Amino acid sequence: MAQSTQALDRTIVVVDVEGFTSPDRNPLDRLAVRQGMYEVLKTAFGESGVDFDSCAREDRGDGALILLPPGTTKSLVVDRLPDRMSVALVRHNHTRTPQAQIRLRVSLNSGEVLNDGNGWVGEAVDTAFRILDAQPAKDAFAKAGGMIAFIASERFFGDVIASDPGLLPELYRPIPVSVKTFTGTAYLRLHGELAAPVPKPRPAEPEPLADRLPVDLNSDVLELIPRKELAELHGRLTRMDVPHLAVMMSRALGPGISVPRLESGADAWDVFCLLTDFNAGPDGIPPSVTFLRLLAEHVGGGVGAMLLGWIDSQARSLRLVPALDHQRRTRPPIPENPHLHLMIMLEPVSADPTRCTLAFWRQDDPEVWPPALAGVREIAIDRVEFEVDEVILETEGVWSGQSVSASVEFLLPRTLITLPVQRWSKEHGTGRPQPLRYGYQLGIRSLERMRAKHWHREWRVRWDSMGKDPSPDRLHYSGCAEFEDHPIDAILSNEHWVGLVLAKPPSTQVEPAAAPDELTSALRSGLPVILWHPDAGPESLRELLDWVLATRHGLRELPQRRKLANSGAAVPVKKSLAHDLVVMWDDPDRVIVLDQPLIPARP
Repeated sequence: MAQSTQALDRTIVVVDVEGFTSPDRNPLDRLAVRQGMYEVLKTAFGESGVDFDSCAREDRGDGALILLPPGTTKSLVVDRLPDRMSVALVRHNHTRTPQAQIRLRVSLNSGEVLNDGNGWVGEAVDTAFRILDAQPAKDAFAKAGGMIAFIASERFFGDVIASDPGLLPELYRPIPVSVKTFTGTAYLRLHGELAAPVPKPRPAEPEPLADRLPVDLNSDVLELIPRKELAELHGRLTRMDVPHLAVMMSRALGPGISVPRLESGADAWDVFCLLTDFNAGPDGIPPSVTFLRLLAEHVGGGVGAMLLGWIDSQARSLRLVPALDHQRRTRPPIPENPHLHLMIMLEPVSADPTRCTLAFWRQDDPEVWPPALAGVREIAIDRVEFEVDEVILETEGVWSGQSVSASVEFLLPRTLITLPVQRWSKEHGTGRPQPLRYGYQLGIRSLERMRAKHWHREWRVRWDSMGKDPSPDRLHYSGCAEFEDHPIDAILSNEHWVGLVLAKPPSTQVEPAAAPDELTSALRSGLPVILWHPDAGPESLRELLDWVLATRHGLRELPQRRKLANSGAAVPVKKSLAHDLVVMWDDPDRVIVLDQPLIPARP
């Protein structure tokens, strides 16, 4: 069958196994490496939201050429793939001999490609292979202890990485490239530590206890552990680098307990020691023991087996076997792609219109909702952006040990619904504040709906319906001529609609009038998605939303695509319109119980 001659714009990933033909590897080692490489790629792409089987691929013996499906968001391979590939490589390498372990060089590019029936061709493909062979990248990778070298083309770095601070452009450094006829610049990031095989124990003279445990820890839990076992734990956990360490600590503490701030460079032993200061919960299991169980399940291999064996021994001595078995069955696993939320509620003080109450809830464990109330204060309304800045910086201090994406959501009453939160910034104290929309998925939520339980059933119906069919045509555009003779309540009663695009920002007061208020009708009808723009006309707004929602998952990707639109990459309208889009993304599964009034403390 003849191949299409139409050029397609694709995101290009080229992978090469470091030292594939090394004389240390025999044919069976190389076969194991090839199989392992594809297992790692399939796992990492899948956990990054890209179906590996849907990618166009060409095997290159010691590597592969991979073209992401058309329309895939370019930032996905930078935002998620490094961490997911690193975790997959850790799992692979941990159980392999040194000859079968894998280190990868990965190049990233994008551009137009063609298929001539024998393979994919194009300047963008050539560039991806040339930068992969850059000698400075090979030299730096050979000296490093990492598992992956990511090498972005100059175009890909400029268009995708440099424009989004959330993609950590500061971790990439420019390198010169001169390969065959290609001369230019690429950007290198070294990522992931190389996992060494667990050494076999060998006879040795016992070390003095003071050498194995350099500090004398004072803890009721540690006093129950034999000193020899405690020394072994110290040796295993010290300097162990674990992804999502803070999530494990939060999960071990359980809901309702704020996670202590981790110092920079904290390891698994530091967390274990910190948790020994916390009492057991109602199930009788010390948080430190829960943490070790989570750690054992995550790291697997010899270390995981040792930890599980130790936990079983402790469970028997502390008579916790039934409780641990129940915990193991009922606690959800730590998600592979966790996401955190900071919810900030603002509400005017009825007796003083110049002041408002600020309360916030910080989700430290992606699987635990609702989180405990983290703080409440009364503030001057003209200081609200700066007070929000303080809350965010405080939250980031607690989240500093996590490599996790995050959302900031504002829970607002009708009177404050048009606060320009999409224009707010953080880090004002530095003199160079950064817009919130660059670092977070930013949205607002309705305080009235969260309190109105009689609206919640229909809200859940529409939310679940959107999950099954997230098509963008389920957005109703206010003022559409097709429906101009029908009242808005009647229109939105049709369960086809899950979202409303307002023609103009809503009024901060519900005016008594013959026509129903559109925002109230949308909330009452259960629509989880409500959009508007302070400045854009109907045509520009529709053009912007057509681009934002032009993905396979439609409305389900609205928060992520809204954040991507802030970079201006491929947005069909001017950047200011994308920046000021207001998104009400109301998830009924994440409701804060507000039955009791919040009592703020005046400064």
